[in-house]
Amino acid sequence: MVFCTGSRTPGQVAKGETRTMSTLVYPGEVRALVHATHENRAGDGEASFRIDGTEGAIKGTLGLLYDYPHGRPDTLEVNSRALPTDGWLPYPVTRRWLPDAVAGPMGSLLRAIAEGGEPETSGADNLGTLRLLDALYRSMDSGESRRPGSSS
Repeated sequence: MVFCTGSRTPGQVAKGETRTMSTLVYPGEVRALVHATHENRAGDGEASFRIDGTEGAIKGTLGLLYDYPHGRPDTLEVNSRALPTDGWLPYPVTRRWLPDAVAGPMGSLLRAIAEGGEPETSGADNLGTLRLLDALYRSMDSGESRRPGSSS
């Protein structure tokens, strides 16, 4: 099930929602919350993430989005119960989320086309992403929760 709410800021130039809060409900006790704000009038942009699990957590920043297009290095920190980290332990980051997150899947697709194989990210994966986005928008439009890919 998914829930989403989104809005625009008064007088914004962008056509769509620049602030969204989405909740994804998975079987059992697993939940995901995504809060995205793309309109920052104060100029002190933030692009951070945090993922909490049963045995630890990771958090970091997407450096390119702090001073686009120049940016700064991405960061990643780990806090683990399985491998005690005595708090947050910086993890070395050797690549950037952007453009590497785009270059990898695109390179895989181009190799698959050239060599006749399958890309790492399939059309079915992409269709699943589109179904999720559709469910989030339908939830936002109706104010109700939706199952990804459901028609009602």
